Amino acid sequence: MPNFKQITFVSLVMLTALMAVACTTISQPTTPTPENTPSPTVAPTLENTPLPQVLSTTPPTMKGHIDVNGYKLAYQCFGEGSPTVIVEAALFDQPTVAMTWKQVTERVQTVTRICIYNRAEVRTSQDIAQNLHMLLSRIPLPGPYILVGHSIGGYHVRVFAHLYPQEVAGMVLVDTTYPDPMKEFLKAYPTYTPNELPALTSDRATMVAPTPTVNVIAGDFDVAASTEQVIQAGSLGDLPLIVISQHPDPTPWMSPGFSSEDAERLSTAWQNLQADLATLSSKGVFMTAKYSGHYIPVEEPQIIIDALTQMVKEIRSQ
Repeated sequence: MPNFKQITFVSLVMLTALMAVACTTISQPTTPTPENTPSPTVAPTLENTPLPQVLSTTPPTMKGHIDVNGYKLAYQCFGEGSPTVIVEAALFDQPTVAMTWKQVTERVQTVTRICIYNRAEVRTSQDIAQNLHMLLSRIPLPGPYILVGHSIGGYHVRVFAHLYPQEVAGMVLVDTTYPDPMKEFLKAYPTYTPNELPALTSDRATMVAPTPTVNVIAGDFDVAASTEQVIQAGSLGDLPLIVISQHPDPTPWMSPGFSSEDAERLSTAWQNLQADLATLSSKGVFMTAKYSGHYIPVEEPQIIIDALTQMVKEIRSQ
């Protein structure tokens, strides 16, 4: 359960375009088929909680480390076929180590090739997109690609699609960061009262006058510059696009100083922002998870598997 400081950082990060925190525990013993119900749009997220450690049971068909601009980037690819799915994971996620995408890769590899990799700690989304492009050319792994972005990874895939549009066949955004949702979240904050908790007063002020504190959360990643790059990237035209949001449960937003109504407004704002992302493309589709929090690849991977399977079939039929 995120504390109030985390919620504040989420809003601040979202203001400068980072991501919001959703620390829901995994309680389901099995992965049911989610109800992919159309709904409103949007959102982003910052992970400052430990990532689940899951051991892989299926060896990759391709793997290695390739030098890209002085960084050794580890990658793993599973399965065969085109279009190839490329995963941009969440902030601080090293998927070849944590294997947070294990269940997705094991299922999607039966449909087409899917690759995960560990990003270098570079400054902006454009740097990340260019490094990924170089990595793919050196493996070599030709396109077209279906890009999957989780959390802040959504920034990187959107910039990649802008830089290399001819190499992108489709995109799936998984509970991703939304540029500048500040106003939506400020509306959800309780009105100031003289008796409110000091932490609430302080955090509200931090959101109204954001500082470089956010870059401490994000390491060396330049949130403001990357946000501007994403905004400049613009729409996705008619690119096949599926946006997946976490379940609209207000419970994770509850924190000291928040009422149930405040949490409900935050949850609604998140959903509205996620839904709005689906309007980036004339072929955009919006889905919500049945029970998952922010870590959909771990908590409810089937909705991602279904989305990728559907997209692969549509692209191949064109």
